[in-house]
Amino acid sequence: MAFSLDDIKKMSPLRKGLILCLIFLLLGYFYYSYFYEAALEKKRGLSDRLLSLQNEIAEKQLVVKQIEKYKKELVVLREDLRVALTRLPEQKEIPGLLDSVSEAGRKVDLEFILFQPMDPVSREFYAEIPVKVEVTGSYHDIALFFEKVAKLPRIMNIVDVSIKRKKSEEEKSYTLLTSCLVRTYMFLEKVNEDKK
Repeated sequence: MAFSLDDIKKMSPLRKGLILCLIFLLLGYFYYSYFYEAALEKKRGLSDRLLSLQNEIAEKQLVVKQIEKYKKELVVLREDLRVALTRLPEQKEIPGLLDSVSEAGRKVDLEFILFQPMDPVSREFYAEIPVKVEVTGSYHDIALFFEKVAKLPRIMNIVDVSIKRKKSEEEKSYTLLTSCLVRTYMFLEKVNEDKK
């Protein structure tokens, strides 16, 4: 059964409207199925890709900020290392340092009973140089000696401190016998460079 233009003209306005609505619905369905749905799917894929790229950019910006932070920290650490290395003597400075320690004791009227440098103990990039020290004097003098050693320009540590009371025969008074280990440190890489 074929429709002609005259058949359409004879139809009631309600039927014409229904047919027109049906035609628009069919066109809308085909448009949605073949064009719009594909465009929406592509848009969703692009939105997901955009979100993924934005997250990746944010992560990389965070890494860049951290790199800048770490570069600044590296500069500070290098400066701290440089300062620490100036406080670690080279081999040729060790005798002078040991003289400084004994001089600090003499200035506060301590009597040295033992001042014995021991063999160096090697570590990663430095060596510990222990010196066994025994002195006699008053508590105040010993405290001043420790303070003077602490104020020396190089790193010095006093460990294994032992203090005993000792009666002085000629004065009939008590003095203290103090034994300790004074450790200084030496930077090893500079020593190796000097040997070359």
